[in-house]
Amino acid sequence: MAQLSPHSPEAERLVLGQALTDNSVIDQIAHYIPEDKVFYETKHQQIWKSILDMHRDGAKVIDVVTITAKIPPNNNNESPAYYLSGLIADVPTTANAEQYAKIIYEKWLLRKVIFQSEKIKGVMAVDGSEAYQLLQRLHREIEDILNLRVREDFSLSGLVDDTIENMLTTDNLVPFGLPKLDELTGGMTKGEITVIAGRPGHFKSTMMINIVKNLINDGKSVIVFNRELSNVEMMKKIIILESDILSYGNMRMGFFDGDANIDLDKARKAIKDKYKKLIMLDDVFDIDRAMREIRKHKPDVVVDDYIGLIDVIGMDDNRLRIDNIMKQYKRAAKTYGCAAILLSQLNRGCEERANKRPILRDLRDSGSIEQDAEMVLFMYYDYRYNYKDSNIGEYGIEVILGKNRYGKTGSALMGVIGDRCNILNEPDIALSEIKQINSKRLKNGKKTTNRST
Repeated sequence: MAQLSPHSPEAERLVLGQALTDNSVIDQIAHYIPEDKVFYETKHQQIWKSILDMHRDGAKVIDVVTITAKIPPNNNNESPAYYLSGLIADVPTTANAEQYAKIIYEKWLLRKVIFQSEKIKGVMAVDGSEAYQLLQRLHREIEDILNLRVREDFSLSGLVDDTIENMLTTDNLVPFGLPKLDELTGGMTKGEITVIAGRPGHFKSTMMINIVKNLINDGKSVIVFNRELSNVEMMKKIIILESDILSYGNMRMGFFDGDANIDLDKARKAIKDKYKKLIMLDDVFDIDRAMREIRKHKPDVVVDDYIGLIDVIGMDDNRLRIDNIMKQYKRAAKTYGCAAILLSQLNRGCEERANKRPILRDLRDSGSIEQDAEMVLFMYYDYRYNYKDSNIGEYGIEVILGKNRYGKTGSALMGVIGDRCNILNEPDIALSEIKQINSKRLKNGKKTTNRST
């Protein structure tokens, strides 16, 4: 015996009868049944379509007579009036209309999922990358169905109250943990995207790692997609950042002394104690997998170290690819209530200008990035171009707020010690820290120079 698709004939009949009995019911249930296809029975689809059409046209009376005039007789030349009258006769009360509408809606969702799942069987006849693309598309379609939510009736009063409550709370704010940067930007907001961009060698990754450290110290859960760095390289930088005297250059070259080994053990313990809410993945190459990981872990903050390296299956055009990536991150941030930090490269155009400070049009494939990001931060290391006469010096880095959807733009001058993977509040603080480290090592008879790069 063939299994019927999920549906409830009783709920469908009762809802239609209730809507015809009391037209005010239509407004109560229309958000559950926005289209006729939500009904399973063809004749019920016809009736509901007529009801909705008349309701949207402002009809004063929607009853057996007016609906009969809208629906043609069936193949046996029978008027729908008798069936419509039966629907009304079956209605004991209109009190449970919304509950019946929910049942119809849920059955419709089940039918859609089953329909998409049946299509998966067709993948068996397809080979190679085409099969993978088909599965990815079907997965997205099923996911979209499962993410459908019935919107409650709009209430202006409720919206005003919710908005004011949102304005008065700081629960959605996520500070970067760097005073000057937080002063400049106001911090991040859950559900929104911050892009950090710059040319190679301008400390994008260093800034990202410092923000991750601060988020972890603030008790936030963070997932990092390492595409440019490996997990090991990322961890090396975190170890250095958590240490007192270790430098990236010395670590890479294996230069360790007694003090360094003590410092290394200290960093090891600190990381194991504090970084339990950090997840790092360096094997996630496509956007669909990234979205699945976000859905699985639901972090407070998601970080992607280079969106230019993300694959979108079946999409080769770079602008369309970036647009798809930004849209999916936007949806994920809103759906799961997380803040997103995305790193991006700049094109070479800024280096061909006399003033090399980056602007929005320097973003690679800038259209979608500029449009979808709430904030765009540019990292600018002037010393890289003007090392002889840079006005901010070797240990100065400028963070430029190139876009701020909710406020002013501007910039902040901060300190950087690249070899220590450290971003500080002032260039002078960075210089002072370098002097202290070098002095300490000199006392132990080991002359070492820490530089910013």
